[in-house]
Amino acid sequence: MTRADFWCRVLGAVQLLGGAAFAGFIVLMWNLFLELFQITDIPALSFLMWIFIALFVLPMMLCGLFTVLFANAVEQARTGLRGQNKIVLRVFMALSGLWAAGVIGAAGLSVPAFGLFSILALISVGIAIMGPDWTADLLGGKETRP
Repeated sequence: MTRADFWCRVLGAVQLLGGAAFAGFIVLMWNLFLELFQITDIPALSFLMWIFIALFVLPMMLCGLFTVLFANAVEQARTGLRGQNKIVLRVFMALSGLWAAGVIGAAGLSVPAFGLFSILALISVGIAIMGPDWTADLLGGKETRP
């Protein structure tokens, strides 16, 4: 496969699925923790669990979502619709990728989940910097370039 839009979708899907799996892991460990110490259901503790999920999972999920949306722009560039820079999408994708990688943080908080997902987020930042036209040409053969 040499289609860049396919690999952008794969990259985004891996980030989304990884975020969902990590959110499930946090919920599982939180419930095991509460069961281990025999703590009854306290609303404040449930709210704290959602804060942990937001800190660890939200950046990864946003980066994956913007990468999948960016794949549509790459597909359009590959099929001939060039010159559409999609600046707003690229800025949000780059910022969410930097947040997921732990380079920048929201309100002083930056917690990258895993090293692998930090690398995937930095790859998303790289393709956001390149733009849809350059990304479409990156993995294409000589016959697909104008």
